[in-house]
Amino acid sequence: MGEVRALCGEPSARPDPWWHEYRPQGVDPAVWPVVRPFLLECGDKLDLPKSSGGVHAVRVLTRLAEWCVREGIPLDVELVLDPATVERFASVALAGQRSRATDRSALRRVGPRLTERAPWEARPEAIPRNGAAPPYSRSELAALWAAAKNQPTRGRQRAARAIVALGAGAGLDGRWVARVTAADVIADVHGVGVQVGEPQPRLVPVLVEWHDEVRGLADATGTGCLVGPSSTSRNRASALVSWLIVGHGQPKFSMSRLRSTWLVRHLELGTRLPELTHAAGLADTRVLSDLLDHVPPMPTVDALRALQGRR
Repeated sequence: MGEVRALCGEPSARPDPWWHEYRPQGVDPAVWPVVRPFLLECGDKLDLPKSSGGVHAVRVLTRLAEWCVREGIPLDVELVLDPATVERFASVALAGQRSRATDRSALRRVGPRLTERAPWEARPEAIPRNGAAPPYSRSELAALWAAAKNQPTRGRQRAARAIVALGAGAGLDGRWVARVTAADVIADVHGVGVQVGEPQPRLVPVLVEWHDEVRGLADATGTGCLVGPSSTSRNRASALVSWLIVGHGQPKFSMSRLRSTWLVRHLELGTRLPELTHAAGLADTRVLSDLLDHVPPMPTVDALRALQGRR
């Protein structure tokens, strides 16, 4: 008969979706005939794939429906999947269970899809995260340093040199660079470091190629800030950058790019991520992952030795 239907152009019967064959364990056999029509209604509307996520959603919907029957809540999707019902189910029926958070999340995902009047709040639109600023290339950094030393006044020269040295040498951006004083620069047998304050107080070691410059700026500053006269303005660093002059076609001064340059330099040197995130005042490594494309690959032999745990 199936062959005749096919030859005549009649559609063959579509097999029942997998949730129509679903038979949960642990559900009271007397309650299952009441719960099953509700589950089929939800499954037909969701059209879930037979994946771990789909099976989990059907299982949790079954548990919720069974609980509602025992609580005397009619099996109407607008009532069963009302946010208040879901929260009460999670706090009462799922109390003390390890899967509580996962089960509640599954119901929160399907609830807005199954209901029309239940007061589910629309999910906020995702806000894209700003990626890390691109680092300066070696030639760009050299051009920026030349521009810093050739500013038209001593004040601008001092500010530009401090911005570049503290940015490329210690990864400081606008949150810290304008507040560093001579007293914050610490030089001893271990090298040169910069003590910075809020929002993440810490001592930041300066890259060795910038030791002399940072120490020289501190010696010439006396009691003030390395960038110039102290200021309480929150926009002090931005104002300083806009004050600096660059030639036509030359890279502009950017504290965020200088910070990225410092981060990439450490990635090139193989600085461990725990120490680097601490020195940078980072909460996690997402910014570092944005910069991986700017890190030149190691020679194959060196990479192989590193991956084998050899030095």
